[in-house]
This record gives sequence, C-alpha cells and structure tokens, in this order.
Amino acid sequence: MLTNTKKLILCANNNRLTAGVWRGNKLISFRAFSNAEQDDENFSEYLAQNFSTPVYLIVDAVEEEYKLESLPHTTGRAREEIIARKLNQFNRNSVFRAAHFIKRSQDKRRDDNFLFVALSNPDWLQAWINIIQANQFPLVGIYLLPMISQGIVRQMKLMAPHILLCEQLSSGLRQTYLHNGRLRMSRLAPMHDIKPNQLAYFYLVEIEKTRLYLTSQRLITSDTALQMVLPSQENSHHLIATSISQDQGLECKTVDILAFAKNCNLAPDLILAHPELLHMQLLANGSLPDNLAPALYSKIHQLNNTRNALHIATAAVSITGVVLASFYALQVYKLEQSIKLAATQIQEQTRLYNEVAKNFPATPIASAELKVAAELAQIIQNNQHSPLQLMQALSNASEFAADINFTKIRWVLSPTIDSDDDNTNGTPSSNQSNQLLAMTNITKLYQIGFVSAEIKNFKGDYRAAINTVSQLVANLNKNEAVQQVLILQEPVNVSSLANLQGSTTDEASAAPPPASFKLKVVLKQSSVAPTNNNVASKAEL
Repeated sequence: MLTNTKKLILCANNNRLTAGVWRGNKLISFRAFSNAEQDDENFSEYLAQNFSTPVYLIVDAVEEEYKLESLPHTTGRAREEIIARKLNQFNRNSVFRAAHFIKRSQDKRRDDNFLFVALSNPDWLQAWINIIQANQFPLVGIYLLPMISQGIVRQMKLMAPHILLCEQLSSGLRQTYLHNGRLRMSRLAPMHDIKPNQLAYFYLVEIEKTRLYLTSQRLITSDTALQMVLPSQENSHHLIATSISQDQGLECKTVDILAFAKNCNLAPDLILAHPELLHMQLLANGSLPDNLAPALYSKIHQLNNTRNALHIATAAVSITGVVLASFYALQVYKLEQSIKLAATQIQEQTRLYNEVAKNFPATPIASAELKVAAELAQIIQNNQHSPLQLMQALSNASEFAADINFTKIRWVLSPTIDSDDDNTNGTPSSNQSNQLLAMTNITKLYQIGFVSAEIKNFKGDYRAAINTVSQLVANLNKNEAVQQVLILQEPVNVSSLANLQGSTTDEASAAPPPASFKLKVVLKQSSVAPTNNNVASKAEL
C-alpha cells in the first residue's frame, strides 16, 4: 500500500520543484530545485540516490483548465468511450488531462456529473518528466494540487455549501472554489514583489476577480453566500480576514494550518518555508486524486508492479512447495517408523511362536500332507448328495393321489440316464463302477429314482388305476427339478399278447389282483445340490 512503502513525492510549479522522500507516512528528507537548467544535473543526482523509488508528481500551475459537464449515466466500456470523447472535445491538445467524477444528478435522468481538468501548457513540466524517464524511474502518476486541497477541506470538516479556499503557497495565491466539498474551479495568482502592507489589498483584488469569474461561469450568483477560508500561518492572515469581511461583506474564516499539519505527522515549522509540503504529506498519507498522466508515462511503474507480482507469486509458490515437501517428508518419516514398528512386532511374534512350537508333540505326517488331506476332505464334504430331492418331488406329486402306496424306492447316481432297475443283469462290477466314477465329474451326475407302488383299495377298476398313474406322472413332470418320467410297468397289462386266464364260473367274490406299477424318475443335472449329510451314492428305501 501507499502508506507502507518508500516513495518519492515531487511538487512542481512554474518557479521550482520540491522533492521529498517519505517512508510510510513519515517525511525523511526533502530538497528544492529551481527551474534553471543548471539544476537539472542536481536533480538527476538526487534521483540516483533514490533509485527505483516510485515517483508521485504534484503539479501547481497557472495553466489549469476546469470544465463541469453532465454525461448520460453509463457503465463499462460505454462510459470509457464517452469520457474519452469528451476529453478530446474539452482539450484535444493537452496530454495531461483527467475526468473527475463528482456525483449523479438528482433529477429524473440521474446523469453523471464530471469535472474535466487539464494542463493547457505543460512545456515547463515536461523538462522534469524527461529527467525522470531518462533515469528509468517508475512514475506512478501526475496530480493537480487543487484536487489535494479538496482533501484538506474534508479533513477539516468545513461544511459550508460554497467555500473559497485561499492558500498562500510558494507559487502564489491559490484560490480553490468548492461546492458542497467538491472541487469546481481553482485559480493561481502569482505573487511578485508584493510587500506585506500590500498583501490585504492583493487578496481583495484577486478574490474579486475570482468571484466575477465564478459568476460568469454560472457557478455562483451575485447573491451566493460565499465563505472565505484562509489557512492561517501568522497574525497577518487574521488582519486580511478582517479586511475582507469589512470591505467585501463576505464571511471569512481562518483555520490553524500549522495545527492541522502537526496532526498529519508533519513538523509545523516546515510549512512556513514550504507550504506545498502539506499537500505532499496528504498524498503520502494515501489521499490519491485522479491521475492526469496517460498510461505511456506509467509504463515503468506498471512493469515494476508486474515484476513485484511475479516475485510475490514465486515466493508464494516456493513457500507452498517447501511446506508441502515438509509435510510429505513428515508423512514418509511416520510411515517408515510404522514399518519399523510392524517389523519389530512380527519378529517378536515369530520368536514367541518358535518358543511355543518347541513344546508341540511330533507328528508322523508332514504338514504339507495334512493340508492336502484336509483340502480333499473339504471337497468330498461339499460334493455329497442325498435322495432328499427325489423324495420331495414324489411327496409333492402324490399329495393329490392319496390311493397310491409306495412300496419301494431305489435312488442311484449315474453319469447317464440309461440306467435300469435290474440289480442282477448288466450290473457293472465294483472295479468297473469305480473306474466309471473316476472318469466322470461327480458334480454332473444324474439322480435317478426307480419307484415301485400300488393302488390301495383296488376293486378292479383298471381305467381308474391307469388315470391315477397318469395323474402322478403329470404331477412329477410339473416339478422343475424333474427332467424325465418313464412308466416301466402299468397297473394292468394292456398288451395284445397277454394271455387271458380265468373262468366265468369263478366266484364273484374273488378279490382282484393288486394294481402295481413302476416308474423311473430322472432329475436334472443342475438340480443336484451338495449337502452335509453323509449319504452313499446309491440308496434303497
């Protein structure tokens, strides 16, 4: 910020240039240079002593122009274009100019009120600027002294609507008109060979000229109550104020400028010899008015700002990198300590295990073989099967056939569905069965059930018996676990080759033979479910 850095503040008028070095808001040193050519070299040497220090240039000149304008309220790029066009209309030939925003109007349009200021003849100022640029000093900006005087009125809390501030500077008498605390116009009257006894008359004449100018510009009227403010440096100002009040009939007020300078952290005795130091002090305190210099004159300052921003960004990145590197280094250190601690614990547990293992009894079988045996036992356990699923299928199918009595159920596992119920003929030997099972995936065996049953309370109605068996077969086929159901034996022999036996003379009370039948039920391979029951691969019930 402006109040926290070293800066070089200059105040140039038509007679001389005052240069001061501030560190923060404290004046370190100052020096005055005349406009004579021989002082150019001295000024260059002075700049060399404060190399690369930001320069702020205050202008106190006679060649000042002021114009009040109202512009349509706009924002952004449109506002910039309107202001640039108005500046060209106001003073096309001046390089140093600015548009000072005052406030918005209170009417319906709410226009923006601007005060356009410019230096009409800056040739004498250009010599000082050339020396600054030749020494590659960063010029921050060029400011008008009356715009800083506006800050003096505000800080003194002078509340009159129409104020004419009369300041006696080394350049002459500066008269600044302010309306409601806002700058409207300023006029500098040089003071050459003015004797002390002529000072009051000089003030009266110049104030009258200023009043006539304000009236011609319609800034005030002839009836406007204009308050005169005279910064008092000595007793003569009180006499001047009394004379103005009596002769002009104006309200004239004196303020203690020396006490004000002391409050601004400036020695009062410096104001007596160099009154412009007060304005320079206000600028050092941070009161920056509008800048009159174009961007070209502030190029070095902008480059310095960019360089400083890069330095700050580089430092921030470097600090961030150091912090992150330290953080990751700390994390790595903690991880290494955790690894060392875990390794120590593993070693301790291994030692304790070895001490306990010394007392283990010796085993005749190697641990690797025990592991293989345990794995095989688990596999066998997971692939055991039982006739439970077949019995559930038969039970569900016979719920609607209560007359059926199951006399025998034979359950087998077979790699094919072609197995029959012949226990004597075609039955493979034990070695052949083992070889067949060894060649077959045990999880893909068919469950086959050979069911023998008869119909209870059979009274010779064979058609009803056949229908009962057919209904049982249909119920079994509805079960999703059943793949195929075959009738191996009907309850009655319907073959045309069957022998007919019997006599019509037999007693009618003779009991009919039982209606027996046999079924073959094949379950689907995917329906084979492992169980934990220790059941053999072949069972008869």
